[in-house]
Amino acid sequence: MLRLSKLTDYGMVVMTALARAPQGLRNAADLADETHIGAPTVSKLLKRLGRAGLVESERGAQGGYRLARAPSKIDVAEVIAAIEGPIGLTECSVFLHATQ
Repeated sequence: MLRLSKLTDYGMVVMTALARAPQGLRNAADLADETHIGAPTVSKLLKRLGRAGLVESERGAQGGYRLARAPSKIDVAEVIAAIEGPIGLTECSVFLHATQ
């Protein structure tokens, strides 16, 4: 079983909120209000997602965040890796699955 952190769960929620209007710019405060996730946590997530190339930002009074590409071109594994780090499966998990 793959266990995800609460932060990764929140990252999925933020990405879903951004995907509802993929071309529009959204600021962190609005995303925090919409998702009911604390503003500092949303800001932290947006930074990680930005470093991974999943969201892009524009500075300024009318700035904000948006998806870096179409929602259909972003997969869940990318979001998980952006927040959790690289996903590595151990050899024993492969062995257990093969013997069941």
